[in-house]
Amino acid sequence: MTVDGALLLDVDGLTVEFNGPNGWVRAVEDVSFQVHAGEIVGLVGESGSGKTVTSLGVLGLTRAQGGRMPHGRVVFEGTDLVTLDDKALNRIRGRRIGMVFQQPIRSLNPAFTIGEQIAETIRHHEGISRSDAWARTVTLLDKVHIPEPAKRARQFPHEFSGGMCQRAMIAMALSCSPSLLIADEPTTALDVTVQAVVLDLMREIQAETGVAILFISHDLGVIADMADTVAVMYAGQVVERASVEELFISPRHPYTAGLMAAVPRVGQGRQLVAIEGNVPDPGNYPTGCRFHNRCEHAVAMRCDTDLIPLLPAGEAHDSRCVRTSELMLEGVVVA
Repeated sequence: MTVDGALLLDVDGLTVEFNGPNGWVRAVEDVSFQVHAGEIVGLVGESGSGKTVTSLGVLGLTRAQGGRMPHGRVVFEGTDLVTLDDKALNRIRGRRIGMVFQQPIRSLNPAFTIGEQIAETIRHHEGISRSDAWARTVTLLDKVHIPEPAKRARQFPHEFSGGMCQRAMIAMALSCSPSLLIADEPTTALDVTVQAVVLDLMREIQAETGVAILFISHDLGVIADMADTVAVMYAGQVVERASVEELFISPRHPYTAGLMAAVPRVGQGRQLVAIEGNVPDPGNYPTGCRFHNRCEHAVAMRCDTDLIPLLPAGEAHDSRCVRTSELMLEGVVVA
């Protein structure tokens, strides 16, 4: 896929470790992807695949959790964020990079009104007056389609529904006009109707502002609908990377194909397929391909021995599978 926008974020070989009872454990290893200006990049995989740790690593937030990044670069707008201290990172977080966290009700402070929290973010980064910050806050709440924004700005998080809390979080993330928005499972715990409203809102904002989005989800349907390019994660690694059309029509990694086969399809009357087993825990990753013990295509002495790099599988298409050129995997048609 050809991307016209300038390179905004270049994550190259990102590795994140946490100190456990038996030493440092790698939760994420050798993760690489790029986000261009105006692009929506999807990061998809099962729970435990490393998606959220990757997003927190990009922002340097794993440090507060006792994590470290022994390898890799996170170059944003020409600056390697890995080399910055927390003070320098705080000037970028919330201003140049906005973040929408999972479960917004847990990310909002119950002791302050919605408006106070958004206005404080604006004042912290831009140093404007309280009245100007408040006026912008009301405008932002109106932009994310919260009714009676002036009234709602004076309400507390518990007075908002889950969908409205998520929209308030999106307003906060966009409050300083960032060039990149990281959305970590923004529709988790919302019912289907509210999910659609939030997704429509994010598409509307992206089209209006041109903000690039790193969109994290376990839902392949959402990724197919939202993303331009996709990176599939499994057991702390990116196992496949391609444009959304190429990935869904012609997956080149068995894990990606397994995820697609597990998605219910209306009107096809076929048995639902499941991937046997579970994502291994960090520190207990198998040797060789980390998916080989769940993969029906695995071959002894090829898939279970050496570490497997992310290999070219076509034009602008990469796969972490030694059998990429041999397998014909079934995809789905993207409408």
